[in-house]
Amino acid sequence: MKQDLGTLILFTSFLLLYEMAHAQVLHTENFNLVIDTTKTLKGNFTPNFRYRNLKEDFIEIGNTSDVSLRIKNHAFSVANRIEYSLLGDENILSGGFLYLEYLNIQSKKIAIEPFYQMHWNEVRGLSKKYAVGVNLRMRAMLKENIGLFFGVGSLYEYERWKYSGVPDELLPTDQTLVEAKQYRGTSYVSFKQKLGDLFDMDISGYYQPTFSAPFRNYRLASSFELTYNFTKFLGLRFLYQNIYDSSPLVPIDKLYHDVNFGITLSF
Repeated sequence: MKQDLGTLILFTSFLLLYEMAHAQVLHTENFNLVIDTTKTLKGNFTPNFRYRNLKEDFIEIGNTSDVSLRIKNHAFSVANRIEYSLLGDENILSGGFLYLEYLNIQSKKIAIEPFYQMHWNEVRGLSKKYAVGVNLRMRAMLKENIGLFFGVGSLYEYERWKYSGVPDELLPTDQTLVEAKQYRGTSYVSFKQKLGDLFDMDISGYYQPTFSAPFRNYRLASSFELTYNFTKFLGLRFLYQNIYDSSPLVPIDKLYHDVNFGITLSF
């Protein structure tokens, strides 16, 4: 019965989220991963308020959701975000993402992790991004209240950028859309800790170099998440994320900050 319910929720989530598609590095370790627990079904829904440091004041109301289902040695995850934003005096639908992941659990410590990502972030200039890849996920440590995980792999990505996030003084005469297709390496480290009965902490870091120029064209990202749990199912979340892109395709800031406050509904 529980597996049937999980399959229904996962299928319904996919239908609702398929047409929705954030920044270049998706902080996937902030999503619930059912393989790190004894649960069959696990998920989060997080409505939130967000402020970002772009060329104009940017305020956003959005929702992030993720659902993960495990059946024996197989796990399936769907994550999605939609955003409604105010940039200066203009109301816009700024972006979102869709993330699909399958995990083949080889042992208690190793899982193969194929994934697909679709993003957009209009307010920063990212018109479209598609990526497909695979990671090898390794569990270095898992105790009752602490977990440490590593991942390494590669992805292929397509990006299309426009100039909506570029400051006026840096706008070029030719504002033709910029496109890029390339292979990247992927790696991440994730530390998760439960602090007593009230707090959950999640810290992660990501490194994505291109294979053609790994020391000149790479992305670094990190994330810090702290959740105060009012109850088993309701929490208040603070989330800080950043991305450093050494070679952006359009002249925007290389370092991108993202601060997020939200209410988390979990099951």
